[in-house]
Amino acid sequence: MELEKEIYKALLGEKKAEIINLLCELSDENGFIVLKISDICEKLNVSKPTVISTFKLLEEKKISERVKTGL
Repeated sequence: MELEKEIYKALLGEKKAEIINLLCELSDENGFIVLKISDICEKLNVSKPTVISTFKLLEEKKISERVKTGL
């Protein structure tokens, strides 16, 4: 399992791997995550461009879909 994590980090980069892990941890039973980009930045001490590029990567690979709320 530890080797898998190291490969995962090597392919994605440590920060993107941390973001993806956080999203997985915080998703509900339907796979939804209600979290602002700024919250992710603060929680993981990562930049906004890093979070946005991670979301774009997940969207490009059809792993996730972003839904914007009307707030």
